[in-house]
Amino acid sequence: MNAQKWVAIWGSSPSISEPHPARYAKNITLRYVLRAMLDGEKIRLHLSNLGGQEDVVIPRVYVAPVTQGSDTDESRMLPVTFGGDFACKMAAGESVESDIVELPLKRGQDYAVSLYLGDMTLLASGTKDTGPLCRAFFAEGNFAACSQLDPFYTAPMNIFYFLTGVDALCREDCHALVCFGDSITAQSWPDYLMLRVLRDGPENLSVIRRGIGGSRVLRSYQHVLIRHYGQKGADRFEREVAAAGADRVIVLHGVNDLIHPDGSLFRPWSDLPTAQELIDGLRYYVQRGHALGLKVYLATILSIKGWHTYNAQREEIRHAVNAWIRTQTEADGVVDFDTVTRETADPDLRRPDCDSGDHLHPSLEGAQRMAESVPAEYLK
Repeated sequence: MNAQKWVAIWGSSPSISEPHPARYAKNITLRYVLRAMLDGEKIRLHLSNLGGQEDVVIPRVYVAPVTQGSDTDESRMLPVTFGGDFACKMAAGESVESDIVELPLKRGQDYAVSLYLGDMTLLASGTKDTGPLCRAFFAEGNFAACSQLDPFYTAPMNIFYFLTGVDALCREDCHALVCFGDSITAQSWPDYLMLRVLRDGPENLSVIRRGIGGSRVLRSYQHVLIRHYGQKGADRFEREVAAAGADRVIVLHGVNDLIHPDGSLFRPWSDLPTAQELIDGLRYYVQRGHALGLKVYLATILSIKGWHTYNAQREEIRHAVNAWIRTQTEADGVVDFDTVTRETADPDLRRPDCDSGDHLHPSLEGAQRMAESVPAEYLK
């Protein structure tokens, strides 16, 4: 038998869900459609109750190949067990790994993971991910083992609750690249990088998203309305880059450290870092990543001119940090997302076709340009 190893083929950041007055769910099915980036013989799932304040019990979890949309091949629907039990049980703050599932994976094929929440379940652990490959649905009732979700009781959503990773048993030369960051990474550019790799190769690489909207390098949030922005970078980095088979990471982080301080109670001006403080935070990623055996590629911070908290002081810090990123020799390489998305006539401004309209997040075209700009040698 050829040598094999476990490699992550899909991922989402374990985090705290966005706040809603109605935080509990009962008798619903969550279905996530995932695209496999590698061939594999078996899979295992990772689930997390990181943001929970109480225990969670998920009575049934199923996986199956997708035939179309969110429909699955019922003849290949397989139950997932956890320590031999059909129910997935997680204490508050706990993460679990499933038993191995005998489900062969085909690179480029879509698969569905379905979770049934029977009794009242606190939806406090989840991450908002959006992009062309981010497909999630909820249905009223128990459809976890069904090939189709009843269209009259089903709706799309953009929060991935509980599920944080899928690993596959692959050939030994397979490996994973982690995209680590904030809302820009929780949006489309990692999906377009996945599609690029599926189109052009290499065929032994998977791309794993680890982005949390609002996340900062240097500080966490505690207030109920913004605690879903998550833990500061130093507290989440090691946990999130520890994907099976990961040997490299692209870090795009720091813009929220610049734009969030506004003098309010929960965003005081004292939160605005100096350029050196932010550089030291990024330097931590490089040093810790190397200690974990990862190659670390730093990405420049995208333009913010036109964002509602933009001012010259924030821009000055961004320029200083980007200048350091471009010239430092500590990381294994640089991905210059700022240059490929900025306006030629005014380098502080985003290109119109790369701007989603808020002057912070890239448009779909901007996300594509970002993904295509990652040097090919970083993917080998």
